[in-house]
Amino acid sequence: MVKKIFFLFAILLSFLNLTWAKDIKNHKDIPTLSVSIPPQAFFVEKIAGDTVKINIILPPNANEHHFEFKPSVMKKLEQSKIYFTIGLEFEKIFIDKFHHNFPSLEISNMQKNIKLLDFQDSHHDHQKDPHTWLDPILVQTMALNIYDTLIQKYPENKNFYKENLNKFLAELDNLNLQISSKLENIKQKEFIVYHPSWTYFAKRYHLIQIPVEILGKEPKIKELKQLITFIKDKQIKTIFVQNGFPENAAKTLAHQCDAQIYVINHLSKDWEKELLKFSDALSKSLK
Repeated sequence: MVKKIFFLFAILLSFLNLTWAKDIKNHKDIPTLSVSIPPQAFFVEKIAGDTVKINIILPPNANEHHFEFKPSVMKKLEQSKIYFTIGLEFEKIFIDKFHHNFPSLEISNMQKNIKLLDFQDSHHDHQKDPHTWLDPILVQTMALNIYDTLIQKYPENKNFYKENLNKFLAELDNLNLQISSKLENIKQKEFIVYHPSWTYFAKRYHLIQIPVEILGKEPKIKELKQLITFIKDKQIKTIFVQNGFPENAAKTLAHQCDAQIYVINHLSKDWEKELLKFSDALSKSLK
């Protein structure tokens, strides 16, 4: 009886070892893809599911406009099969080096077929505004670009990716309708935000974004006074501040205008929830 138990245990152990070895092998076989910011990871996961691992280059609470690649980041990028870009400055600076140093890395522009807008301020000297990921309808185009890249690289998963794409496109339509509904009865169009990252969102929902940041920096005293007058005239009671950006000028405005500071995260991986949260806050502040 004891021998029989040991025999069955040995068979079970062998089976488990084979299963674990297979799981480890499968895990190692899963390709790594890189993206610049967390919202891109959300989009890629929606389509690719668990067929890929995703490396996010920008660390939490970092400023996407002031970022430098470190050796550890470059190492992860080198191990990736695809790098999805989204028009950020640090991508453009290093893109030629990536082509030269990582010849096996496929670089895919997630903003392909999207008409980019100029930045709102002259500091960027007619550079294009990359913040397209904050418009759900433009994200539909990104989703198609992701799908096209994935099926070229991994055609064996085409049906799976197609099914996920269709689901995601429908979710984006629904999200757009939810946001439109939240903002349909507002009386005021202008909203105050520290950094002008909501240009595409504002355009989609017929709003006017007023940035605190002037020429890429906190406003001078004269500019701050003009903003205070504007905020008081419009009776604006909320100032939106993004993670990773200075808050001094925004706090001064809030104090002078009896307004509240509302922290938003335009780089949140919980992208859909963040857009709905921002829409709710806008709806309350613009009534």
